[in-house]
Amino acid sequence: MKASILYLYYDFMNLYGDNGNVRIMEKRLRDQGFDVEVIRKTITDDDISFEGFDLIYCGSGTESRLFAAAEHLKAFEDGFKSAVAAGTPVLFTGNAWGMLGRSITSHDGKKTGGLGLFGFDVREEIKQRFTGDAVESAKGFDKQFIGFINKCDVIDGFDGYMFKVEKTIGQIPYAQDGVRKDNLFGISLIGPVLVKNPFFAEYLVRLIDERHGVTYREERYEHEEKGYRMTLKALTE
Repeated sequence: MKASILYLYYDFMNLYGDNGNVRIMEKRLRDQGFDVEVIRKTITDDDISFEGFDLIYCGSGTESRLFAAAEHLKAFEDGFKSAVAAGTPVLFTGNAWGMLGRSITSHDGKKTGGLGLFGFDVREEIKQRFTGDAVESAKGFDKQFIGFINKCDVIDGFDGYMFKVEKTIGQIPYAQDGVRKDNLFGISLIGPVLVKNPFFAEYLVRLIDERHGVTYREERYEHEEKGYRMTLKALTE
């Protein structure tokens, strides 16, 4: 039984150790009995197919790299949208989910089109960065999401957020965050989000199992679960 992960811009959008999300999904899927293949595509690839994958992932990058990645990915818009419509699990973390909107405007006024899956526009705010720890909740999940945010963009013209920002420590003005469409998720948390939020990693694995028609194999990841409990406690007390 085989599972395939498409890792977009693995060397270009990996600013905070985001590749840990791919590694943890490899581990968990192998624990489910899958032979896991990771296909890596980046800014120099002129052919990207989104068919046949069990997970598509993209991490965060600098503002200039986000702009370049958005311009590159726009050329493959139709294939990406088809994968989302087919229910393929997709995760964009950090500032990567900005590519899912209508447009991105850089701090110097340059503008590029997004994938157009959501009706928002991204505008870079050069005068201030928004950084800090965050605790977020989302409909359909009984546990809170935790992590760190470091970005300088503002989302304009949107009210369809998935996540509610419950608490922040630092300079984070957002009351809402992220998006969802079918099995596509975008969230501003950076780094190894799936390591910090093991329940979310399990959710994605269950999705993949279900799409393969197999029963989820119960596994315990005690170190990750303990880390989650300790961090959540520290952030909320």
